[in-house]
Amino acid sequence: MVETESNSLQFGCQLVSYDDVHGTIQDAVRAEAAGFDIITVPDHLFHPTGSEHYLVDPPWEAFTVLGAIAQHTDDATLLPAVTDSVRRHPTELAHATATLDRLTNGRAGFGIGAGEAFNFEPIEDVDWTDPFTRFTETLEIVDGLWNSRADEPFSFNGEFFTLEDAHMGFEPVQEPRPPIWVGGYGPSMRGVTGALADGWIPWIHAPDQYEADLERILTVMDDRGRDPNAIDRAVMIPTTVSEDHEAARRLAIERNRTSLALRPQLLTKMGYEAIANDTPVMFDMSFDREQKRKLDAAARRIPDEAVDRVTASGDPERVIDQLESFVDAGVDHVVLIPVGDFDETVSHYEETIIPHFKTA
Repeated sequence: MVETESNSLQFGCQLVSYDDVHGTIQDAVRAEAAGFDIITVPDHLFHPTGSEHYLVDPPWEAFTVLGAIAQHTDDATLLPAVTDSVRRHPTELAHATATLDRLTNGRAGFGIGAGEAFNFEPIEDVDWTDPFTRFTETLEIVDGLWNSRADEPFSFNGEFFTLEDAHMGFEPVQEPRPPIWVGGYGPSMRGVTGALADGWIPWIHAPDQYEADLERILTVMDDRGRDPNAIDRAVMIPTTVSEDHEAARRLAIERNRTSLALRPQLLTKMGYEAIANDTPVMFDMSFDREQKRKLDAAARRIPDEAVDRVTASGDPERVIDQLESFVDAGVDHVVLIPVGDFDETVSHYEETIIPHFKTA
């Protein structure tokens, strides 16, 4: 197990002000001013839930918004958390990220996962037969293009993609490349993370289970001759902070119960297998009527203490304790998802929580 020092903890802020492009940019400026090191945005296309409680507002396009945020920020790393390997060709992902890296003078990151069905359910010509192979090919192509040269072009012959003597020309600023962070949970995705990626950024996790899952990544790195200290160990955590401890905790629990229901593998590892067996996997969610019925029913059965374990909520002192638990599990980057009053939560991070870790 690689130990993490509290004072090395990096803070990220995930912006989810869907349907409000200008508000998202303002939130990014506020987050950077508050001391957040990383600004991330989700990359969704469709929100076909029909729900009044989750994925309610329509999403903007992630790379366009990141480009706009780049013009209003100076220091924070910017990345999608996460894009997918389904809707865009790998050459486009490589090109867009290289452009963002140039635009920010080396502040771009590349967060990517295998995809989620709801993002392209209405698109009937999308090939969803083998998303894992498509994902691994995408990683290889993006890295190959970034390292290609005119006299050393990149060729690739895979199951989904074929390139012959490709040289993108437009290179990113960062050497050897912008950091590639993988969002994924299963053993195969964690194995690819250890073999090829620069970081791991799962959405929603609990400290003990994170530590256990991280071992797979570190073992693969060691087997491949990679330094386990070289990988960024991130996690996305919903957060609500207020001086009214119980009000913040209650809001976080109610707003994130469904999120945890979308992680049945994690629920199983946390000891709630009976609930996990009755809920769909986020990966396969198209939010049709039957899936929503099962999801809502499973969410109602999840106890408060389970949701508590995957959030950072309450007064500042309690949130510090919760984040310390993730640090003890090996996390060195926390990407917080503010839930509820954005300004109040970010202000508590600025005034108390981030300084606690930066001066520890």
